[in-house]
Amino acid sequence: MKLTQNELEFLSAWAREEWEPACYRLPAHRLQLAHGVPGAQLLTFIKAWTQIEQKKDQDILEAATTEELRWPWDTVEGFRDRLAKAEGALRLLLTPRG
Repeated sequence: MKLTQNELEFLSAWAREEWEPACYRLPAHRLQLAHGVPGAQLLTFIKAWTQIEQKKDQDILEAATTEELRWPWDTVEGFRDRLAKAEGALRLLLTPRG
């Protein structure tokens, strides 16, 4: 599962905001709240990205920058589908082989 450019831009902005003391006043977090998505679900996308792309967790901070931040998923179903793909990718990648 590869993140779309819009997903990467949003998740990168969200991760950078996490370092701010009033992050829930910032654009990515306001979008997160407006869509009722728990932060843990966004972390699932980030963790899948780090595993698939063989990146360090902090690499998401510099993965993308954009002036026009928008919610990258057009529908609730689209979000759920992408989340399920990220969860599935993580399961495959993190399951011990033997």
